[in-house]
Amino acid sequence: MNLSQNDSVMSLKRTLSIVGLSSSLVGFASAEIESSISAGYNSQYVYRGVDLGDDQATLNLGTSGNAGGLDWSISLFHGSSEDATILGGAAGASLDETRIHAGVSTGLSDHLSISAGIINTSYNLLPSDRLEVYVGAATTVSGIDVSATAYFNESDNYTGDTYYELGASKDFDVAENVTGTLAVTYGNWNKDLLGGTVADVDFVSVSGTLNIDLGDNVGASIGVTHISSDTAITEDQTVVGTSLTLSF
Repeated sequence: MNLSQNDSVMSLKRTLSIVGLSSSLVGFASAEIESSISAGYNSQYVYRGVDLGDDQATLNLGTSGNAGGLDWSISLFHGSSEDATILGGAAGASLDETRIHAGVSTGLSDHLSISAGIINTSYNLLPSDRLEVYVGAATTVSGIDVSATAYFNESDNYTGDTYYELGASKDFDVAENVTGTLAVTYGNWNKDLLGGTVADVDFVSVSGTLNIDLGDNVGASIGVTHISSDTAITEDQTVVGTSLTLSF
């Protein structure tokens, strides 16, 4: 089911064009735009509870702002990992993934916000893109940020119809210019996303991250995440990751 290298390049060019056009259009509506670029590395690539390969290198471009009372954001993510045999590649096959995300959010009150958006993901090892629409809500309870999001599959070639995610996180000061984040995530696929017969695919992840302000709009992070699943789709995994971000 492998796509040709030309198809992968064309998909990336198409995505870059969409991001560039969207950013230009939104720029007319909001003068205060924040952008960032980050590069990272993860010892494993575990996406929504499923192990998709080893040694993932990532690059992420993002921009955000406010227009008409809505906070908006657009991001472009590209990741490459090794040994992605779970998606049908040969032994040692590399997985190249490109994901574009566009979303908006607004506060309904001082304690509640809602969000909505679209996500398009393409893989070099799969024959077509996956398109998702999502809606979510977030609040703060006793200093803990809590969120709930539902993702709806709009692509006929993917078996997982709906993915639900609940999250809770807490930020705290560690030292001067260093903060920490503790987070817990619960995720559920209503159907085996890899085309099998398993229903209600669940996982729980627990993570700790240190965020370091290096000055001059540069930041770094290092963290560890443990993912535990109750199905045979993937084994429990502990992932170590780091990233470097430039904001402008």
